[in-house]
Amino acid sequence: MIALTQTERVLHATRLLSAADAPLVAELARVATRRHFARGEWIWRAGQPAHHFTVIVSGTVKIVRPQANGGNTIVGLFGARDTVGDMAVFSNGTYPADAVALSEGVEILYIDKAIVLDRLEHDAALAGSCNQALVEHTRALQDKIRILSAGPVERRLATLLLYLCERFGDELEGGALTIPMALSRSDLASLVGSTVETTIRAMSRWQKAGLVSTSDDGFLVHRREELERLAATP
Repeated sequence: MIALTQTERVLHATRLLSAADAPLVAELARVATRRHFARGEWIWRAGQPAHHFTVIVSGTVKIVRPQANGGNTIVGLFGARDTVGDMAVFSNGTYPADAVALSEGVEILYIDKAIVLDRLEHDAALAGSCNQALVEHTRALQDKIRILSAGPVERRLATLLLYLCERFGDELEGGALTIPMALSRSDLASLVGSTVETTIRAMSRWQKAGLVSTSDDGFLVHRREELERLAATP
């Protein structure tokens, strides 16, 4: 049995290519280009044509939609083994929002869409996995809607942190959960539809109460059960 390369393992692990056969994945791995981004760098800008499938190898990426008033709204968060921008690629369109590196050392694989789209016409299994990838992207939007509709600000923040725990968190010895995602207070406010000032006050109260602590690398949730109680409080 031939061992897979690191790039092939990454591609196989994505929802988009989970049903792709080994020869196709090997071909895609050979032609894929790899780039690294520092925190805050643009991966693409809204309005750019979508010529490539974008696979996150490591790090986290935020999708940001510019607003008419000059501000930005975060519409999605994605991590390792996720693909981003799939809908724009499949529709032969342009990206409707910006993609920005949220963590240091984001590593991206770019795959020319022509090879995948050509195979889709003849490969039912691949078409099925691509549909599942689009479902996952729709679910990410539904998660954002669920967070925004959770109620008062503290309830929305608690719902957001619990979502991040489930999506990206790792449990530490002793039961605490680490979320390796360096979201600023402005990012948190954008995600829950609040002002930065209100978000700062809520997070400060939780930090003083020992529920959550923050660092340059993300968050540490010390008392998940308390966040669950806050998320369930009307």
